[in-house]
Amino acid sequence: MKRTRGKVLFILLVFILSVSVLTGCGEDKSGSTIDEPEITTDYLTDEYADQLTTDGAETILGLVVLEKSEESSYTAHIREQEIVLNSSYDEGYYIADTNVTVDAVLGMDARMTCIIDGKTQVVTADEFIRYNGEDSQQLYSIYMMGDSAELILAVDPESITADTK
Repeated sequence: MKRTRGKVLFILLVFILSVSVLTGCGEDKSGSTIDEPEITTDYLTDEYADQLTTDGAETILGLVVLEKSEESSYTAHIREQEIVLNSSYDEGYYIADTNVTVDAVLGMDARMTCIIDGKTQVVTADEFIRYNGEDSQQLYSIYMMGDSAELILAVDPESITADTK
């Protein structure tokens, strides 16, 4: 009797531990998915960009034209640029074209920002196409994973030159 009671308690204990481990106790969930942080420009420029860099993303500075294909996918045409510090210019720098063009597929979960009315905002791919057409000389930091653009951030050349001075 004691032996049977011990086996039943042992099986019950194993079952309870299995259920608690397999259900992911302690994780923030919404329904059956883990809660994603709010997607803000601060989150994208700091935490998300750092995570992509840690995961091996390459960063390119350039001008971007986003093109939508018939299959609802997007291609990013990137003209690489570089900021050259030069005290003979009023701003203390100039933007040089490196004469390198890269075509990249826009990742399925790609995020992007644009400067709209002087404020950086998170946008969808269709909004990016609409707003970027207004200022085709806007510089972007593009985070590439292989041949896929995963993050496109509008940047102010002044903030980049301040980091390098």
